[in-house]
Amino acid sequence: MTFIKSLIYQILNKQISNIYNKRFDNYNNTPKGVFWNSKLSQDLRLNIILDKILNISKNNGFSLADIGCGYGRLYEIIKERNLDQKIQYYGFDINHNLINFCKNNKNFENVRFAINTFPYKSTDYIIMSGTYNLTPTNNIFLWEDYMVGNLNNNWKLVKKAMIFNCLVREKKEINKALYYTELSWIKSTCENNFGKIQIFKNQLLRDDITIVIKKSG
Repeated sequence: MTFIKSLIYQILNKQISNIYNKRFDNYNNTPKGVFWNSKLSQDLRLNIILDKILNISKNNGFSLADIGCGYGRLYEIIKERNLDQKIQYYGFDINHNLINFCKNNKNFENVRFAINTFPYKSTDYIIMSGTYNLTPTNNIFLWEDYMVGNLNNNWKLVKKAMIFNCLVREKKEINKALYYTELSWIKSTCENNFGKIQIFKNQLLRDDITIVIKKSG
């Protein structure tokens, strides 16, 4: 990565973090606190991703890095589903306040949270739920470069599969600070960078797709 691109990514991270600071101050550890429309949609997205991983893992234990973990809702779901003994969970986010909240949560004593956009070591599964939806820029090319750059960084460290979701419409756009991709573009971009992918749609999430990319070999 060039110095200029690295600087641009840092600026975007700072802008995103500032946006989340204001939101989290107002709504705390609730779906609204991290820009989800509702608990139902937030949990549905996370459970879809978790179910995809459980299907791939065939009931074996595994490590999981949650990129853009927010206030740790995925780990709460893991505990609610009694999967915390099977899953070695790591949460990462660029926002200091969110990470500090997770570190100070008494229910999260056995897991690690850190500030970063990718895990520190190779991990079986890496997931991003809503991580690339909110954007501080109206420049689609810039945001897509940032998104693909971060996906590439995570792909280098994943052992089994990388799974993420994104908003999708017939034509790419940024609307009210939300980035919507276009199906053929995200498909070809992922295949060119990572290999064969699977795309899943849930009828309850009209504008969402979930992308599963398995590591070959």
